[in-house]
Amino acid sequence: MPPSRAPKGVFTKKLPIRFADVDFARVLYFPRQFHFLHIVMEDFFLEVLDIPYAVMLKEDRIGFPTVHLDADFLIPQEFGDEVEIAMRVVEVGKSKVIFGYEVLKEGRVAARCTQTTVAVDPEAWKSIELPRKYRTALEKMRALAGGGKK
Repeated sequence: MPPSRAPKGVFTKKLPIRFADVDFARVLYFPRQFHFLHIVMEDFFLEVLDIPYAVMLKEDRIGFPTVHLDADFLIPQEFGDEVEIAMRVVEVGKSKVIFGYEVLKEGRVAARCTQTTVAVDPEAWKSIELPRKYRTALEKMRALAGGGKK
């Protein structure tokens, strides 16, 4: 796969639409889109922030469960397609992080999604303030993508 030409602050990942991802209508089964977003988020933490998601959960004792999702599905994604998912950090709050996604199929926007997550202690399942190393890295990505600090 050729490298992406994403702007600074935007993380991209190419994913194939596999047979197991489609429904009887032969298009991407919508819950699979949300699974793809999580794959991209996990890879973002590893490839951009250099923090494996398993290390976050097991050693840093922090998780980012989704508390709200908005999605618009604009173009069907079919078995055999390859999509590119572009993710950016939209907002960084005290414990909240909002990620924005565009799913591109052949250069056209196939879906747009906004995912609101909250930093939690995975043992107590309570929200926590973002630790400094996460806040710093997330705010840097947000600023690179054209936003300021929030």
